[in-house]
Amino acid sequence: MKVFNMRVPYLVRLYLTLVLVFVTQKIVFMLVNAGMADGAPFLSCLAALWHGLRLDSVMACYLLVLPTVVIFISYFFRRFALRKILMPYNVVVALVIGLVFIADTVLYLFWGAKLDANDLIYAANPKEMLASLPWWAVVAAVVVVATVVWHYVRRLRHATPKTLNPPRSRWQCLLMLPVLALLFLGMRGGVSESTANPSFAYFSKYPFCNHAALNPTFNMMHSLFKTQDLGAEFNDLDDSEVEAILGGCFAPDSRINDTLLRIDRPDVLFIVWESGGTGMVMNDSVGPCTMALAREGIYFSNCIANNFRTDRGLVSLFSGWQGLPTASLMKRTDLCRHLPSVASTLAAEGYHTCYTYGGDINFTNKRLYLTETGFADVRGDFWFPAGKATSSWGVPDGDLLRTAILPHERPFLAVAQTLSSHEPWDVPMQRLADPKQNAFAYTDSCIGAFVDSLRSLPLWDSLLIIIVPDHGVTFGDHHSSSEPEVARIPIIWVGGAVSKAREIDILMNQSDLAATLMAQMGVKAPQLQFSRNIFSPEYSRHPQFAMHAYKNGLNLFTPDGISTYDCVDRTLSPADSTKQRFVEALLQKIYGTSARLAVK
Repeated sequence: MKVFNMRVPYLVRLYLTLVLVFVTQKIVFMLVNAGMADGAPFLSCLAALWHGLRLDSVMACYLLVLPTVVIFISYFFRRFALRKILMPYNVVVALVIGLVFIADTVLYLFWGAKLDANDLIYAANPKEMLASLPWWAVVAAVVVVATVVWHYVRRLRHATPKTLNPPRSRWQCLLMLPVLALLFLGMRGGVSESTANPSFAYFSKYPFCNHAALNPTFNMMHSLFKTQDLGAEFNDLDDSEVEAILGGCFAPDSRINDTLLRIDRPDVLFIVWESGGTGMVMNDSVGPCTMALAREGIYFSNCIANNFRTDRGLVSLFSGWQGLPTASLMKRTDLCRHLPSVASTLAAEGYHTCYTYGGDINFTNKRLYLTETGFADVRGDFWFPAGKATSSWGVPDGDLLRTAILPHERPFLAVAQTLSSHEPWDVPMQRLADPKQNAFAYTDSCIGAFVDSLRSLPLWDSLLIIIVPDHGVTFGDHHSSSEPEVARIPIIWVGGAVSKAREIDILMNQSDLAATLMAQMGVKAPQLQFSRNIFSPEYSRHPQFAMHAYKNGLNLFTPDGISTYDCVDRTLSPADSTKQRFVEALLQKIYGTSARLAVK
């Protein structure tokens, strides 16, 4: 035991104690909620213990911050009663992780979802909560909480020595520098691009296994910093006034007045092109392959990206959601798990779904969003052979598209997300002098070669390939994501399922692709409530518009011009009272609907 009177070994012991507590919590969570497993195999449930360790470690490192500071201070004292000093902190830690664990475990039986900061609203009225419970349930709850907290206090107390050995020299405090560095890395979740987020725990197509792996205390802490009352923003109009101004422009309509496909239910492959904006790639210098595919297939030439970042663009693309200028729904675990999506819609129609990305799939909570919204097989850089991740962001696009990214089962919805056309523009090809243009030219050549390789396959005749960027990119004299022309992106449909080559110049948003595709496939999807079927009779009856959100602002595109709205001072430029009221109604509708996702 004497070794644990030393400072660094004590921190290691406390870290291991906390991790063991979190692992035990997972076992109890799965035993209590076994009836919610919904057919999850035993080995997948067991794997939740392993896949949850990363966030367990992150949470343990956060809880080690104060003890580490105390240990540093202790180098300047001859006698240091460590246990006495840290006992209040240990009690608080035990109380917090105990209460969160119990509430998360019990409420999962009723909600089927993990506890997060948005659920704290119920704790604001404890009298009303307890009034709905019989007296014995209240007593039982108190006993369980007291027992768990008492046990955790004992564990933490046992891990903390009464006193520390006197330091031989105060200069020994320098030994804490590497400890602090390791602690920082541990809190960050490692050295990968993504910082620690709930997506780290997601690994299975079974939601129960993912939920079991997710550390409840970390999830609560993470959501505390991500919570934003979306419903309180842009909330100046009566709901009836909002609906009157918008005029039912988002009313679902699966009817079509034009047919783009030869068959109703093709195999669908999305190629999501990182930043592949129109101004950069739609020319024969940078994008000769893309230009050829646009002439061969269906080219939507008047499409506006909903947002300016990948995490936001993917939600618009696959959930058909409008862009938010002040929030990212993908980072909001409490909201994104309730979003509709093309994946879940087609999965209900018997489609097999998979998503392949050559980089860190956990970045910006992406894996959680994809898994919760219907992608059964989600692959990141870990899925590729060792040594393939040779670029700054991961596996170059050539290696990504040469990999077996299409499912064996049919029909399928497959997505391949590229990454090479992203700064620092390091690609294994040198054709153009400008590094940025050269990176896009590389991805263009990779997409061209990949599509050509599919032509000889038997599935070509039933294949619909959709090439679409996640957002635009600055080019030429456009140096800001708020520039209207940066928002323009191409959408190209190509493959044997396409009826004939044509260009479509209907003004549309990236988010409208979801409903438009579902309508062409004969799939009703009213849940895609912000996605408009551009070939419906209703679409042509309403004023056409598209919006591009950037940080604290948006551009409104209409047939008669482009207007810019500043979300800080709430002004539209050029001034137009009718358009300003429309933008305000549109933002209130989007934010209000997004906020209501949390209470589903």
